[in-house]
Amino acid sequence: MASEKLQRPDPSYVSNLIQFAQSTDARFLSYAGSESAHWQAAMQAANALFEHRVQLALAEMDVEQVNKGKQGIRVSLLHDAGIHNIYQASQLSFRQICDIDGLGEQSAWKIVETVKQIVQNTRDTIRIRIKVDAPHKTDDDLIRSLYVLIHGKSLREQCQRICQIHHAPLQQEIRTAREISGSIGWFFKSQAKKQQILSAVNSLSARAAGEFGNGVLLQQCDQVFFPLPSMYWKDFQDNAPAYYAQLETLGLHWAKDNTKHGLPAQLADAVNAQPLDLQYLKATLRNYQTFGVKYIVHQKKTLLGDDMGLGKTIQAIAAMSALKAAGKTHFMVVCPASVLINWCREIPRHSTLEVTKVHGNDEDALLHWRENGDVCVTTFESISRFKLPERFPISMIVTDEAHYVKNPDTHRTKALLGLLKRTDYTLFMSGTPLENRVEEMCFLVSCLQPDTAKSLESVKYLSTAEQFRQQLSPVYLRRTRDDVLQELPDLIEKEQWCTLTPQEQASYYDATMSENFMAMRQVSWNVSDLSHSSKAARLLELCNQAKEQNRKVIVFSFFRNTLRQVAQLLGERCMEPITGSVSPQRRQEIIDEFGKADSGAVL
Repeated sequence: MASEKLQRPDPSYVSNLIQFAQSTDARFLSYAGSESAHWQAAMQAANALFEHRVQLALAEMDVEQVNKGKQGIRVSLLHDAGIHNIYQASQLSFRQICDIDGLGEQSAWKIVETVKQIVQNTRDTIRIRIKVDAPHKTDDDLIRSLYVLIHGKSLREQCQRICQIHHAPLQQEIRTAREISGSIGWFFKSQAKKQQILSAVNSLSARAAGEFGNGVLLQQCDQVFFPLPSMYWKDFQDNAPAYYAQLETLGLHWAKDNTKHGLPAQLADAVNAQPLDLQYLKATLRNYQTFGVKYIVHQKKTLLGDDMGLGKTIQAIAAMSALKAAGKTHFMVVCPASVLINWCREIPRHSTLEVTKVHGNDEDALLHWRENGDVCVTTFESISRFKLPERFPISMIVTDEAHYVKNPDTHRTKALLGLLKRTDYTLFMSGTPLENRVEEMCFLVSCLQPDTAKSLESVKYLSTAEQFRQQLSPVYLRRTRDDVLQELPDLIEKEQWCTLTPQEQASYYDATMSENFMAMRQVSWNVSDLSHSSKAARLLELCNQAKEQNRKVIVFSFFRNTLRQVAQLLGERCMEPITGSVSPQRRQEIIDEFGKADSGAVL
């Protein structure tokens, strides 16, 4: 009779519970082990896109290309046979070309070999850019696959954690719970067996009610691993660099960075061999950025001169992250006040490093950084007020806009040079091509690597020569957008010609007769009524077109009055103008507001 004290659970409830546990476990296992399949899908999509782009490029080449070397090939015969472009020619075998009336074997061999060369050259040099406006199926497949790789990593890791916690005990609980049997069988089971079954059912119920069964993580996985086009295309438009960076990680031959970045082969090989531990970095680096970080860490005291937009900031953050992984603790970023806030935002955005802003004479913030480490972000004006213990070491100093310290006699330069004595790692950053300013370059190099600076003295008059660049290679790394961002479209500059209105003609005549050059430059924006301004009318047209095309507009002018006129003309669609009188903090706020604004907004 004692065996009846343990009540038999409802069999249908247990059956449903087991079914739910099995299906949920299977979904977690599927997502946890999906990385290989997702990588394979991304690689297939990337290669399909590459082949499609090659095909398009070849189809746009007239078959006349086969006779560029004046080989005497009668191209008209190919046209007569319906072969009008290189792609069509590439699909023909030697025998098929021989069968074209008027073409013999000799001409056929020439055509085959020439087409092969053109195809190979196209494959080696083609620039792959993902189309947003009118994407092909291959564009869509690739963006979806990259979206899954980018956003699925953390979800897969969470699913793996769930599997490690639940999978093995879950299987045992399911086997035990299935032994519930019928009511008569339950009556004859031992007290211990009944207790085991009840414990298994209770454990399954607890799992179903907890993280394992609440469905939140699986719902997130469903959304990321099976995303809607609107999700991944918007994400790509908001963060295209991350997608191109992820594309490079696939290791495809056409997406690799095989250049030496302008460095001697021996130095480039040594830099490439530099190990990096980027556990504190959140972002995915482009190949050229990874090389830049290795260069910074390997060479220790360097000047990074990459073009604007190539990610000097993220390379600096990655270098600090790598050094922290190597046991370093205190880092300092010295920058102009105008970008102080941007640095304070970018560091936590791209890494797990903590930021301490030290602006002005903020001794409490400086003390906090000394005690807690990670990154102190400060300004050129602030460092002259720093009070640090005499032997206090700094792991790395990053100096943004390093050309600000080109004059050795200024307080800011002297203060910075004093700090540089405390560190083994120094990074100067400047997007200005300093190799064209030899004296400035030589001084900055002397702050970093005095021996290299001495070697420059004998060749500095060869500032545009290869010898000068080779001498700079131990300390100076500069890449341009054309060097590393092959996916970017060519810059299009289009002049807009406007016909002067009578009022503008009168204004221009007065400015010319009075020899007022500045007034001549401002013609059309200095008329009393903007309805008589041809430039204002054309700007309105361009802004309206941009809104229709879901784009935004940035307007530049040398003249504040012109900016005021433009703001008046555009009304509510225009953001607050940014001029030299706008504070650094407000400047960043305006840029953020512009980034979040609807299409048609004007900055």
